[in-house]
Amino acid sequence: EEVKKLTSNKKTVVGDCILAAGFVSYVGAFDKELREELWKNQWTADLKSRGISISDGSDPMDVLSDEGRNSTMISEGLPSDRISLENGAIVNNCLRWPILIDPQMQGIKWLKKKEKDNLDIIQLSQKHWLKTLGNAITNGRSVLIENIGNDLDPTLSTVLSRSVFRRGNVMYLRLGEEEIEYNPDFKLYFQTKLSNPHYKPEIASQCTIINFIATERGLEDQLLAKVVELERRDLEEKSKALAEAAIDYQIQLVALEDDLLKKLAEAPEDILSDVPLIEGLEATKAKVKDINDAVVKGNITQKEVEEAREGYRPQAAEGAMLYFLITKLCLVDHMYQYSLDSFMTFFEKSVHKAQKKDDLKDRVLCLRDSLRMTIFMWVSRGLFERHKTIFLAQLTFNLMKRGIIGNRDWNETHFQFLLRAPTKVLDQNPLPWLPDSAWESAAALGEIDEFSKFVGDLVEAAPRFREWFNAAAPENEKLPLNWAALDKNLFEKMLIVRCLRPDRMTSSLKNFIRSTLPDGDAYIECDSTLNSLEILESSLTDSTPKTPIYFILSAGSNVVADLDRKASANGLEKGVSYHNVSMGQGQDVVAMSCLETAHRNGHWVILNNVHLMPNWLVELEKKLDEYSSDGSHSKFRVFLTSDPSKSIPVGILNRCIKLTNEPPTGLKANLKRAWCFFSKESIDDADSKTKSILFGLCHFHSILMERKQFGPMGFNMKYPFSIGDLRDSATCLQNYMDNSGGGKIPWQDLKYIFGEIMYGGHIVNDFDRLLANEYLNFFMKDDLLDETEMYPFAEDEKGLSFMSPAPTSFEKYIDHIDKNMSVDTPIAFGLHPNAEIEFRTQQSNNIFNTLKELQPRGIFNTEGVATPQNVADAKSHDLLDKFGDKYFDVEELVRNLDEMGPYQNVFIQEMDVINALLAEIKRSIKELQLGFAGELTMSESMEDLMMSLYNDNVPATWAKLAWPSMKSLSSWNKNLSDRFFQLEEWMNSPSDIPKVTWLSGLVNPTSFLTAICQVTAQKNQWELDKLVTFTRVTKLMSAEEIDSNSRDGAFIIGLNLQGASWDVVGSQIEKSKPKEMFCPMPVMNVKAVTKEKANNGGFYHCPVYMTEQRGPTWYFNAQLKTTSPPARWVLAGVALIGEIA
Repeated sequence: EEVKKLTSNKKTVVGDCILAAGFVSYVGAFDKELREELWKNQWTADLKSRGISISDGSDPMDVLSDEGRNSTMISEGLPSDRISLENGAIVNNCLRWPILIDPQMQGIKWLKKKEKDNLDIIQLSQKHWLKTLGNAITNGRSVLIENIGNDLDPTLSTVLSRSVFRRGNVMYLRLGEEEIEYNPDFKLYFQTKLSNPHYKPEIASQCTIINFIATERGLEDQLLAKVVELERRDLEEKSKALAEAAIDYQIQLVALEDDLLKKLAEAPEDILSDVPLIEGLEATKAKVKDINDAVVKGNITQKEVEEAREGYRPQAAEGAMLYFLITKLCLVDHMYQYSLDSFMTFFEKSVHKAQKKDDLKDRVLCLRDSLRMTIFMWVSRGLFERHKTIFLAQLTFNLMKRGIIGNRDWNETHFQFLLRAPTKVLDQNPLPWLPDSAWESAAALGEIDEFSKFVGDLVEAAPRFREWFNAAAPENEKLPLNWAALDKNLFEKMLIVRCLRPDRMTSSLKNFIRSTLPDGDAYIECDSTLNSLEILESSLTDSTPKTPIYFILSAGSNVVADLDRKASANGLEKGVSYHNVSMGQGQDVVAMSCLETAHRNGHWVILNNVHLMPNWLVELEKKLDEYSSDGSHSKFRVFLTSDPSKSIPVGILNRCIKLTNEPPTGLKANLKRAWCFFSKESIDDADSKTKSILFGLCHFHSILMERKQFGPMGFNMKYPFSIGDLRDSATCLQNYMDNSGGGKIPWQDLKYIFGEIMYGGHIVNDFDRLLANEYLNFFMKDDLLDETEMYPFAEDEKGLSFMSPAPTSFEKYIDHIDKNMSVDTPIAFGLHPNAEIEFRTQQSNNIFNTLKELQPRGIFNTEGVATPQNVADAKSHDLLDKFGDKYFDVEELVRNLDEMGPYQNVFIQEMDVINALLAEIKRSIKELQLGFAGELTMSESMEDLMMSLYNDNVPATWAKLAWPSMKSLSSWNKNLSDRFFQLEEWMNSPSDIPKVTWLSGLVNPTSFLTAICQVTAQKNQWELDKLVTFTRVTKLMSAEEIDSNSRDGAFIIGLNLQGASWDVVGSQIEKSKPKEMFCPMPVMNVKAVTKEKANNGGFYHCPVYMTEQRGPTWYFNAQLKTTSPPARWVLAGVALIGEIA
């Protein structure tokens, strides 16, 4: 039988070896699915098509390894799953130096056992690494360079390329500046903790990249072994003994077979005459029989053990899922890194915490509940508040996908809609109360079978839907008609909320989690009853000498105070057994000295602001590894603090217990924190005027700190305002008050110092500076010395008021804040209540955009769900049909023009931009279609384009050539068509400008406004640099109502007022209507006037932006009539927006 097998292999050995060689050379970097796709489907078929014989069911592992070698690798600590064994076989067979992608450190643990005492471990950041490497090359030792990044030191280039040369019988290698002897026994391994490294082609070609990232199935088996060991030690010990015996038997059988073949090869021609050989054969036969009998008995016992262990598999499976879930959080923020060792610690802790039950099924349910909560609590304590909902939603959705929770089958189509909220451009929105964006989302929802009647019902029952739409919390209200039944299916109800009221999605998502996740309230309210000190106490019980605690800092948080209290409670003395080091230049020596002392004597060390010394952190990581391997004093603890930073090494972050300590949010909390920053004595000793002004200053500080939450409507840019600005402003205030001698208060001086220097020193945007100064104009006046209203322009709002108190004591100021400041409201900032809708909409969009980024690309194999390629392919054909033949012949147009005026220059420049954009759209789409057809290799840019088309986002390469936009791709395409149409209309009569120009439909609207000034200057012989634009708003709402061109300037349309409304009859700005986010403006006449005429009173100089992003998209100010003070609209963040998303 063996002879037949060998004879057959003789015919197929070439094909099998080619397959195995390709496997070693190319598949190492890929995951299981891609590996199998390559060698099992593509390569095998290719070999057969070329007439190269291969074995039936050929497997590269049959050539690269055998049972004995696999058993040896497992005994050395390599996980026993197929992928891990493949990785081990590649390492053992590759001729290029292997790079192990090994964030879980499983590969490196195996290598250390495999090489044992013949291994030198170095990092490229440590001193004298080159000398260690050189000695190893000369002495034929193995070297492991661990924790490499995306680049390697250029000094290694000769080692990577094996640039060895001979002199006589000795081989040499140039390493750096010297030549050293090269020993052929030398081996080199690289290891990186990066989960998705990007290496240059020269590195990838000289090394074999091997993906050692743990597989879910492999980790599941490890967790199963761990839980069984903790729950049924007898079973696990029996299982281990059987596994070790099986490995030993395999090794013995291979050794016996090799020994037998050797003896047969050396036997004389007359085998029977060699009595010792015959006796040896008999002994081998008997031993093999004994081993086989033992294997059979072991298999029977193993089967019984496995059946008993399988009862715990649901716990292990969920544990593996949870681990891979938390490893993806680093995509949300670099600081969220978690090692497998840390996960195993908390996995074990959850087993001990689980409620005891006699029945196995009940016990496993308790184990799973305990694991879920333990891991969630551990991870969530290190997440910022804005990310906790994302993690909890991801956990809930993953459990639903696996059928662990939820009482309905998983619907991938619904889930993808929830994440992406696609839009579909239909005819004119027939519902004036419904925003266009909601109408387009509802139209897209109607394409899902279960919601096919939704759009029709929405129009037919418009009054009832409007009532639901206008509800304060529509997610808690029943929907009209038969849609009321969705109260029993909150997942599908979320889809409707996502379309019509996206601002309520955060609340809707939390409601869904509460009702779907077992004990959902406990997760939503996790740690809500604990203060920062109690959370620190709990985390200290989980920390060990090997596990530091890492505080991720936020502005206004104070973690050191809590740690000082805990250190004191534990009998530690500052500077003696409790070392507090603030990192900075030269402090690395101090830190290392404190760590050495603490490591030996069991002290505590806190290293503050470690992000200031990113290069030294590599040395710190090495030192912590050293302490971990050597063993530290049992009371030794390390604490680290830093701002979020991508420069923190993964090896530092993933070993730590992370804690975030965000200060309370909200105007009341900020005001109290600002007031309490000053000592009780300093407040009580101050005179009454100083107290009142300081209270106003604290309120101003709190307003600036909290206004950030309203995004672009709050500030055009983000500014690092801090308590230090308040402290310095208060110092200046005290100096002025001391020098005034109780006389007149220098309000102008104080406002200038606060608004232009202390806080204004951060501000770089002119409109943000104006905003800060208008707040100071409102607060800093004589009225502040007595009781005055602190909510700007809040007289129209019933029940919303906050008065400054008459000068009183420190404690009574705090009581006044507690009793009189109501819940947070935009009114407190001078904003309209609608601003909260915008803020909450953006908040929910951020959550779902992040969830979308966290989804693996391999989830699209669900039946009935279109893959990214399907969607992208369909959209690419639609785009080519729509824009394939679009093009402006600019040269022909210029030749036919009699005269090139300013307006003609503007439109020709617009055509050039649109032509360049259309050329890129066509080029990239055609390239992508060639990639789909297999005629081109899919590049990273092509994949990015595919995912952008799938996610309905504007591709980056298109956006780079286009105008600023926040639209989805569907809306953007319509917008592009409309822009093209406007330019086409102008081409019909290029000598004249359109009667009404769609200003926001121009890529560069500033050039059109400049053209207005140029034409006016030429016509009237005025100086161009003394002219500015001036706007007059007409009472006509559409371009069709305009029958002739403007006599002085140009008519424009396409702007929308945000933060206020426009009274068409009274031709003035007024307060917004409820839930009216944007007010379309009538046709406006823009003309050029001198600067003096443009600055008349009674106007609000309204900034005009291209998009809702504001900031860098500003292009001019429009003058809008107002009877209210312009400051009211400045504080309300009123602006004109060209393009609404």
